[in-house]
Amino acid sequence: MVGGGLAGCEAAWALAERGDGVTVTLHEMRPVRMTAAHQTDRLAELVCSNSFKSEEPTNAHCLLKAEMRRLGSGVLEAADEARVPGGAALAVDRAAFARAMHARVAAHPLIKLARGEVTALPSPAVIATGPLTSEALSGAIAARLGVAALAFFDAIAPIVSLIRSTRTSCSGRRATARAAATTTSTPPSRRRSTTRSWQA
Repeated sequence: MVGGGLAGCEAAWALAERGDGVTVTLHEMRPVRMTAAHQTDRLAELVCSNSFKSEEPTNAHCLLKAEMRRLGSGVLEAADEARVPGGAALAVDRAAFARAMHARVAAHPLIKLARGEVTALPSPAVIATGPLTSEALSGAIAARLGVAALAFFDAIAPIVSLIRSTRTSCSGRRATARAAATTTSTPPSRRRSTTRSWQA
C-alpha cells in the first residue's frame, strides 16, 4: 500500500481486517520527505476540509458513510472519535482525527508502517496517492500509464461519460463499446487529462 492518506489507511485497514492473516505494508514518505501542505508525520493528516460531508439520510454522502460503517471503516471510527459540531455534516478536529487514525493503524498487528519515499511502482500494490505525490513517484505512475503527465481532480463532482461499451446481453448478442471517464472540476485551461479508454 503506497500512501498514508485517507484512502491508503482505509485500504490497509480493510485488507488487514479481512481475517486471512495477510500482513500489509503501508508506505508513507513523511517525515523522511515532507510536502508543502502537511505539518506532521501522522497518517491521514487532513490538509484541507475537516468535513466528511452530510449526515442527512437522504444525502448520497450519508449513504456512502453508512455503507462504509457496515464494512468496518477505520477512517469513520476515527472520525467519530474526533467529531466536533458541524451542523448536518460529520466534521472532525483535524489534529484529533489524525492522532486517532494514526494510532489505530500503527497499532494493528497486521499493518507494517514503512517510512520513506517510494519512487517505483511495487507489485502487487495499491497506489493511494493524490495531488501531493512526489515527482519521482508521479513520473513512475505516468510512465506505467503511458502518459506525459498526471492530473488530479476533485472527486466531489465527477462527470462520467460513456462513449461506447462492450457487453454481452442475456441473449448472447455482443455490442462493441469503449468507456471513458473524465472529471471536470478543474478549469479547462488548467486541465491535463490522463483519461484512458479501454475495451470492456
